[in-house]
Amino acid sequence: MGVNSSVERPLDHVSVGIDAEVKPERGFCCCRSGDLGETDVTTASVIRQVDESTETLAVENLLHPFEDTVSQSSSSLSDCSPEESFTKVSISGRGSWHAEGGSYTSCADLAKSLCEGDAVLVWGSWLADLARSKRGAVLPRRQQLPPEAICNAADVGGGIPLLAVSYCWATAAHADPEGQQLRILGQLLDLWLSANSAHQSQSLHSPATCSQDEALRDEESKRLQATTSSLQRKDCAVLLDWCSCYQEPRFADERRSAERFLQQVGRWFAHEHTMVWMLTNSPIGAEPYSLRGWPTFERAVSLLPAGNKNVLDIGRLSLETLRVLDWPSVLQTCQAKRPPPMTPLEFQAQLKRKHVSWSLDRDLLEALYQEVYEDLIAGAVEMPLARLDWGDVEMGQLYGTLSSCTQLQRLDLARNHIGDAGAEKLAETMLNSPRLLQSLVFLDLSDNEIGDLGLCSLAGALPSLADIQSLDLDRNFIGDLGVCGLATALPRTGLRRLVLRGNEIGDGGAGELALAMPRCSNLQLVDLSENEVSDIGAERFAAALPKCDKLQRFDLARNRVGDRGALSLATALPKCKLEAFGLGGHEVGEILGGGRIGDGGAGLLASALLRCERLCKLDLSENQIGDGGTAQLAAAMPHCGQLAELDLYRNCIADPGVGRLAEAVPQCGHLDWLRLLENPVGAKGARRLAEAWEAAGKPKGRLLCQPGEKNRGLAGYAGWASWGSPVAPGEGPQVLHQGAAQESKSSSRTSL
Repeated sequence: MGVNSSVERPLDHVSVGIDAEVKPERGFCCCRSGDLGETDVTTASVIRQVDESTETLAVENLLHPFEDTVSQSSSSLSDCSPEESFTKVSISGRGSWHAEGGSYTSCADLAKSLCEGDAVLVWGSWLADLARSKRGAVLPRRQQLPPEAICNAADVGGGIPLLAVSYCWATAAHADPEGQQLRILGQLLDLWLSANSAHQSQSLHSPATCSQDEALRDEESKRLQATTSSLQRKDCAVLLDWCSCYQEPRFADERRSAERFLQQVGRWFAHEHTMVWMLTNSPIGAEPYSLRGWPTFERAVSLLPAGNKNVLDIGRLSLETLRVLDWPSVLQTCQAKRPPPMTPLEFQAQLKRKHVSWSLDRDLLEALYQEVYEDLIAGAVEMPLARLDWGDVEMGQLYGTLSSCTQLQRLDLARNHIGDAGAEKLAETMLNSPRLLQSLVFLDLSDNEIGDLGLCSLAGALPSLADIQSLDLDRNFIGDLGVCGLATALPRTGLRRLVLRGNEIGDGGAGELALAMPRCSNLQLVDLSENEVSDIGAERFAAALPKCDKLQRFDLARNRVGDRGALSLATALPKCKLEAFGLGGHEVGEILGGGRIGDGGAGLLASALLRCERLCKLDLSENQIGDGGTAQLAAAMPHCGQLAELDLYRNCIADPGVGRLAEAVPQCGHLDWLRLLENPVGAKGARRLAEAWEAAGKPKGRLLCQPGEKNRGLAGYAGWASWGSPVAPGEGPQVLHQGAAQESKSSSRTSL
């Protein structure tokens, strides 16, 4: 939807010319030197000329050129220049979409906006057929679009994917007179439609068929029924300005329609459920895509954070390459990298270096970008910036963006490449953003490259975050030094949830953290799984846990804790004061999976279970517990009245131990989940346990026990410390049950 410096849209997106004399030719085409280009008679163009008398017309007359006095000027085309002969009227934006009750995540609101903006959508299959039909085929303007090509905008609300195309106009007379961009678009649509045929009414990327708001569910279900025939087409609706918006020559009502189109176009490109294809290879002889005003705007709003929409840079491919690729390869090759969002001032500065047909276009583009930015960035409650391949440089560029956020609560920067320098820049940004300091609640920096220095920088900023509740730093490179710095800051924060899973924390850091935890008045969850804590660190935590009045979950899975540490923790468990703040039956979140606990440690824990009336979940996976330790656990289980879930995955339990568990199962009223995968269980023991489970009326599919070692290699530890925390739906542990097909594995991760 872009035009070059001299040939941006004839209307062009903000400027409205006056018809003084209707000609059979069409408007002017300014070349790079500023001269007028040749007219295109074949497109029924009209040259709009005005004499000096038209410059005194009232504004309302400018908007209704076919309804008022027509000038009799006969000035020639060669005497006409944009500055002298074309009177222009600016078009203002509509303002905040959120203020109107609209949403960038609702398909229903997207369809409504398309209807209000008078946008005509074209079936993707029709465009693909046109591109294949004959050599020299070109796009028709909206006025000449045949009825069979038109897709009802309401179909988008029913699940038809919307595709917005950003491209450069080749001339003012016609956006693509040689059909070059049509052929590329047609080839892409063929690939998309072919791949999409296996997924009826759903695009290949997420999101596809969107979920509707609760208040609109009934209305949308009716609309969905009305569009059933459209959905059968396995098609997409294409927004392509040459075909979607009235082009010159236009009557007064068509001009007003074009104005409504321009006022809302930013919303369509920015919407979460819009696919965007950027044809960044300009036509031969045209100015580059990167130097155009409108394409710059379309790219900027498309790349603002709004869900997991696909924005593709098609310029990375040639027409020859397209002939040998499939759609997944196109997705992988063309995925556009999202830069940090530009502030309106940064966009304004960038736009000054771009070319537009009319100077007033800049004002409109700045206004439209400001509106979308305020909705998606300044007024955002959650900012999803995960998996963007960002590093320390991008963290420095986020200052303006984060400083403008007025109510941001969730900042997700997980799975990037942020190191210590980037963490330091982020800490500086937070300290220099007063509104962010007052609003931020959840910060996710998991799966990055942050080390001790970076964590110390973040720790310095944490006490200034008034409402911070959750900090995720799992799977970084944090060691004892960084945790010591964090431990110093923790008592001065309101943090409730701290996840440090999968780092390099040893006994030194564990000791400092243990000393700080009793002074953290709000701390409810601590996840230190998959670190390097041994018995020494476990003893430090055992001394601290009874003093943590509000702690609900504590995870030491997959560390180096052995029987000595198990003894200390077993002694501490009954003393933990968790009943007033427990969730799900006041469970204790003490977890010991992945250590070196054998039968002796299991026996000690069994003795502790007799006194842990509120223990709900216990993970002893990936240890060395055999039949003796299992027998002691089985004897204690009926006395732990709230025990609901027990994980003994990947130990050394054989049929004798499984037999003792089978005897205990009927006496454990709350037990409804038991995992024994990857133990040397025989067929007889597995069958006996399954019969006892069924006889006790336990839920089907919640017993995970199969004979032998058939499940070797399945994911084990699922991070139980995350259960009950704010996680996305479906991110809890998934189970494999006896006799069922192998399902998705249970290696879920903590998420905001």
